[in-house]
Amino acid sequence: MAGTQPVIYPSRSLYGGVCAAAPAKINRFLHILGRQNDGYHRLETGFQFTQWCDWIHFRVSEAPGIRILNDPMDLGEENLVYQAATRVIDPKVHGIDILIEKNLPAGSGLGGGSSDAATTLVSLNALFGLGHSRDKLQELGFTIGADVPVFVLGESCLASGFGEKLETYIWPGTRVLIADPQIHVSTGEVFQHPKLTRDTPSCRIRALQLDATTNDCESLVREIYPEVEELINRMQVFGDPRLTGTGGCVFVVDPINTESVDAALRDIAKAKVCLLSNDSMLYTCRA
Repeated sequence: MAGTQPVIYPSRSLYGGVCAAAPAKINRFLHILGRQNDGYHRLETGFQFTQWCDWIHFRVSEAPGIRILNDPMDLGEENLVYQAATRVIDPKVHGIDILIEKNLPAGSGLGGGSSDAATTLVSLNALFGLGHSRDKLQELGFTIGADVPVFVLGESCLASGFGEKLETYIWPGTRVLIADPQIHVSTGEVFQHPKLTRDTPSCRIRALQLDATTNDCESLVREIYPEVEELINRMQVFGDPRLTGTGGCVFVVDPINTESVDAALRDIAKAKVCLLSNDSMLYTCRA
């Protein structure tokens, strides 16, 4: 169990501050079981962490307030880091400066924004000694986004319901090839699209048979975004490519022929080979 104590380092980017990792995730599969009248989708999916991350820098201040010192996406108060900070501290009482060191591409299916929010929840809880339990932090995270509790949990898992029911699970694989076609795929657009598959039977009995699972968003994303279609086709030489989340990143677990990645993909994607982990860098990373 990861607990709630993050691994915190002195910051090299924010004088007098500290920093913590906000790792990417991949979805080993994603099944959509149905949609309710309120528009929410019931799903089953598998999460695993990578050793590729954003870094969130924090500096406690005597002046009350939440200050985002840089905003890579120019989102203002819509930034999930800002929203997370407001969930866990009182800006009239506490003061915090936050610098976001963004490495993970946005709109990629890697969960960067949700991971940033989770790292903020967990780190501020520790920095201010608030004593919130992991369950409480997951509850707060769910009010921000469905994936945030997974990153608070910090352990690879199966998720069901609307993403809030989590069951830890050790996924196979030691390395992952991630290719980013550098397009922003809108999760809202994908989940609202009339062609999205929404009637996949529950796979609880066979959830661990990865060869029998799919990403229900993949065929639609490939149709809407030809860049993803071409990327998946080219990545066949490295193994079994899959879309993560709603995309647009595509991954191959334990890829082969990685020495040819740059030559095969450099004209259509940025590619990275990194380690896979069943425990989040937020709790386990050591410099």
